[in-house]
Amino acid sequence: MFSCNRNVNITCNNYMLLVNVMARVVQTELPEQEYALLQKAVAKKKVTVKQGVREAIQQWVCAQIPLAEDPLFRVKPVKTGIKTDSTDLDRSLYERGQR
Repeated sequence: MFSCNRNVNITCNNYMLLVNVMARVVQTELPEQEYALLQKAVAKKKVTVKQGVREAIQQWVCAQIPLAEDPLFRVKPVKTGIKTDSTDLDRSLYERGQR
């Protein structure tokens, strides 16, 4: 999610970075074939070229963050006091393909 107000929010797999900056303009050149592909993609998704490029940048930036740095993978288990048994879950998940 990007926001172009005073703050820019970037969310990648529950990893949120809140940066207090003004929006920046990014320009680039594309070969005609790449631009035609971009136009088809944004038309199919019914967004503007600007929004399509913004989403592509966001996805690329998120892909650059190593999983080891993603807080989602550093969450410690929480004791809830509820007894659980994953036996039935394991059976449902892993025996399904063996039938």
